[in-house]
Amino acid sequence: MEQILSWRKGLFDSNYQVFNKGLLKSSLNFISWKNSAIATTQASIYLFKSEGFSKPETKLLNNQNEVLAIITYDWISFHAKIVFASGDTFDWSFQNSWLKRWSLNNHQDKQILFNASTGNGLLHTNVDDDLLILCGLFVREYYSRLIFGLIICLFLLLTFKSIF
Repeated sequence: MEQILSWRKGLFDSNYQVFNKGLLKSSLNFISWKNSAIATTQASIYLFKSEGFSKPETKLLNNQNEVLAIITYDWISFHAKIVFASGDTFDWSFQNSWLKRWSLNNHQDKQILFNASTGNGLLHTNVDDDLLILCGLFVREYYSRLIFGLIICLFLLLTFKSIF
């Protein structure tokens, strides 16, 4: 059964809300200056906790501090892999060069396609899994922050180069 859900985030913040037919389904609230977030669904509260720099990973924890999934990142190709404790593995990747479309799938029977506009978007899914949807949004925000940081670093380098 395919569903079409909508999502939105604030223009200058990193807080996401996912809606089903206009009703709030789940939310993802990032912690400032960290790549960590608190996710809220109708069933429970979860924590995305990022660690590491050279080999970054994010752990998805439930409210008993049990690891539900581990997300690993490939910075060079802008891909991620999500491995759930159940053994399910999903690949996350951008689908276009403008970074406005991305997908999350297990290459078998589960797939979520995300589309973004300015601060909102749609997602097409054939699974009813709030955590999987939130993982897809989390990875997108992770890479958005990474790209923003690289742009700021380049800007500062070019600015200081022209000063001296």
